Amino acid sequence: MQPIPLPGEPLSRSLVDDFPGGYWRYGITDHVLLVNLYFPPHGFYTALGERLPELISCYPSPQPHLAEQLGSLISQDPRNLAVGNGVAELIHASIQALNWRLAVPTPSFNPYEQVVSPERLARFPLPAPDFELDVEKFAWHAIAHNADAVVVISPNNPTSRGVLRQELLHLTKILLARNIRIIVDESFVEFTPEGACGSVEDRIQEYPNLVIFKSLGKIFGVCGLRLGYMLASDQKLISSVRSNFPAWNVSTLGEFFLHALPSYQREAEESWTQVRRDRDQLYSELAKIPDMHVLRPDANFVFCRLPDDWPDGVALAEKLLAHHRVLIRHSGAKTLSKGTRYLRIAARTFDENRLLVERLQEVAET
Repeated sequence: MQPIPLPGEPLSRSLVDDFPGGYWRYGITDHVLLVNLYFPPHGFYTALGERLPELISCYPSPQPHLAEQLGSLISQDPRNLAVGNGVAELIHASIQALNWRLAVPTPSFNPYEQVVSPERLARFPLPAPDFELDVEKFAWHAIAHNADAVVVISPNNPTSRGVLRQELLHLTKILLARNIRIIVDESFVEFTPEGACGSVEDRIQEYPNLVIFKSLGKIFGVCGLRLGYMLASDQKLISSVRSNFPAWNVSTLGEFFLHALPSYQREAEESWTQVRRDRDQLYSELAKIPDMHVLRPDANFVFCRLPDDWPDGVALAEKLLAHHRVLIRHSGAKTLSKGTRYLRIAARTFDENRLLVERLQEVAET
């Protein structure tokens, strides 16, 4: 096992390039993982601590019980829900297991592009510099490539740009007429200006081709608990996805969180408000840098193109990590022309955001 670096020791550049995770071991300031810093509240940790010996010694509940608990939380029929060990599990249990031919706007969250074989993937490049999705063109792209399903992440990862609710429903209607499913990943919707009102979850009965994926880790600050769900009115599809799960796919810690969550709705709303403030402040600070092209964000992170006279994102990320123990992520691994010229920066607190921007300019000049 690789030894855990002590604070002040040089860190491996692999942290800049590898798939994210395990950062708790390194004592770094993490501007990569897209997590709500203000939730759960202290009361949840107290309650968790009191039950922890019991939780770690027990098997969790099976899928039907988890779906009932989550259905009560989001006011949906449990039969329309599959509760996953994060969205990553849902991607594999649905798209891969059912061998769908998939259309994906790019750049995107990499697992959506990696889950199918290249001949079953139809990428739809979003146009620089602002990477906005034209839903009409995307629909006809999917139709032309005989897609079984399309994916729209709204707000998108990595661009942080959302698609308006009416645009999503328009796209869903076009695809319904061609018997094409649409997966809308709404993992960041609470951070948008519209908040949860921008969701299309309430329209699943009207559109049988509509499938919602949602990570609970992002908005509730519990990425390590690995919780997500799939929502659709097509109960045959939901049953098929559930059949691809292991018998116990969500831990007792995740189950406990679902049971506790209704007690903390006010705190959740307050945390989302603060995240939006942090995000807007980071956007404002980055936009002050001459020749930095910064997209106005809808999620809890900011996507920007570096000035032409700056080093690329690989060099900047390595210097920030080596000299300041600050971690950022360049977009070199994305389906994106000149991806290393783009950074995706997760918003943290006001002070951490300001310090990140200062240090980013500092390492760009050295």
